[in-house]
Formats: sequence, C-alpha cells, structure tokens
Amino acid sequence: MLVLIPHLIKNLKKFYKRNSRRISKFPVLIKLMPLIILLALIPFAKSQGEKSDFQTNLKFNPNSPQILVLADKEVKVTQSLSRAEVADGLDNMDREVIKAYMQDLGQQYGVDWRLVYAIGYLESGNYNSSLARNRYNFFGRKASSGTYASWSSPEEAIRNQFEYLKTRYLDYGMETPYEMNRVYAEGNTWGANVTGIMNSL
Repeated sequence: MLVLIPHLIKNLKKFYKRNSRRISKFPVLIKLMPLIILLALIPFAKSQGEKSDFQTNLKFNPNSPQILVLADKEVKVTQSLSRAEVADGLDNMDREVIKAYMQDLGQQYGVDWRLVYAIGYLESGNYNSSLARNRYNFFGRKASSGTYASWSSPEEAIRNQFEYLKTRYLDYGMETPYEMNRVYAEGNTWGANVTGIMNSL
C-alpha cells in the first residue's frame, strides 16, 4: 500500500492541474480531499490482505456465541477493636467483645470459636460466675493441684483455652463436644449442652 501512495499523489497533482478551474469552485471538497483519500485506502488495504497493527487475544466463535460477564467487585468491610477496647470489654464481660476476640483467635489456632465460647458460657453461667469474674476462669478448668485454675487477665485465659483445646483434644481426634465429654467433664450431658449452645450462635 505504501508503494502506491507516491503514484496516487502524482496522479492527483495531474488531475488538479487539468481541472483546477473546476475544483476551485468547490473549496469544501478540496479541504475534505485528504480524508476522502484515507477512507479510500482503508478498504484497499483490506482487499490486499494486509494485516493491521492492532490485534486482540479475544476469540469469538460465531457458531457458539457466549455472553461476556464481568463479576461484580466484592467489597468487605470489617471492623476491628483496639487492644484497649478489647481489654476493657473483656474486663467488663462484654459478650460481643468476647465473641469478637474469640473469632480472631479461632482463625489463628484453627479452632471453632463457637466451641470455646459455648464451653465458657456453660461453665461460667454466661460469663457471670464469681470464678469467672475474680480469677478469669471461664472454662471450669482445674490446676494440677486440684483447685480451680486462675489467670492474670481475660485475654490470657481465653488464649490459653484455645491452646488447651487444640493440643489436648483436637490434635488427638476429639473434635466434637460429645467426644470431649468423657475427658473434659464428669457429667454425661456436658457434650449435648455445649453443642446446643454452639448451634444457637
């Protein structure tokens, strides 16, 4: 196509010299002439089988058209509490703060936070017993001496419970409250009660 352009320009000059009087009557046509020439060259290039510089990787099958669907962007907004808010909420036995703190630890330890919360709910009377308030023992755990264990903060007690369940029960294949029942508690209804609380969350 580029080879033909000088030849085309030469012919246009000859045409202009021969018909200059007629063309001068049409000034708009003269201004549009470059555009007309370009438009005339485009189909010529296609007919010569020349490739365009612009290519795409998209392939369309006319025999089996498919709709291009763009997935909606999903935006998740999460709200987290500061350490001070967590500490204050746990000290005041704020149930929602306890849940939020346990959900975070659950992801860290790979332990269902509902299991930990349900055990605490059952053993401490909805986190309201004197043992829970005075010694941060929410889970009815006993020390090696046989007396009830105590922790220095609610955070320490809850984190220790996650570690305890992970290393003493889950790692040994006891994954449900029913399986834990025979080791964790003396009564036979403990597993059913914990399961019921978990299902209510």
